[in-house]
Amino acid sequence: RGLHCATTIGASKTKNMVIFGGAAQDGRMSNEAFVLDSTTWKWTKINCEGEDAPAPRAGACLCALDDNSVLLFGGAKPSEGGLVGLNDVWVLHVDSGKWECLLQHQTVDNDRSKSAFPPGRNAATLTEIDAKNMLPDASMFGDSRCYLLQGGWAPFRKTFNDVYVLRISSKK
Repeated sequence: RGLHCATTIGASKTKNMVIFGGAAQDGRMSNEAFVLDSTTWKWTKINCEGEDAPAPRAGACLCALDDNSVLLFGGAKPSEGGLVGLNDVWVLHVDSGKWECLLQHQTVDNDRSKSAFPPGRNAATLTEIDAKNMLPDASMFGDSRCYLLQGGWAPFRKTFNDVYVLRISSKK
C-alpha cells in the first residue's frame, strides 16, 4: 500500500496510530482503516464498507480531531475520466468504528472565484492550528478547532499553492 494517510490519536501515554486508504501497486484504491495500539503493537481493522463510509481513495489528509476521532479530507478516487480530486470532509470515531460525513464532495471551479470551498485535491497537507494566536482576526473562530489546508493538486491537471482554514465546531 502507498499513498495512504496516517495520524496519531490519544493521550500522551496511550498514543495510537490510525491509517486510512491508499493504493495498491496495481492501482486499486482502498477505504480501509486500521488502528495500531502503541501499547500492544496490535493492528485492528475498522469496517469502512457501505454508504456511511468514504469512497476508496489515495493521497488524502488525516489529522487528529480529539483523543478518539480523526478528520479526513479529500484525496483522489478513480473515475472513467481518470483520477478525480475530492474535497469531502469526514470524521472517523475510532472507538465505535463509525464514519460521519461533515461535508459532501462538491464540484468547485479551480479558479476559486465563485466559492470559498476548496477545489478537490490530493497530496495536500492538513494541520491543526492555534487560530487565536496565528490568524489576524481569530475572533470569528470562537472556540472552534481550526485546521490549515495547504496545497495539493488536482490529479495531473493543476497544482495548488493555496491555503484554506477549516473550522470544526463541536455539537452542543
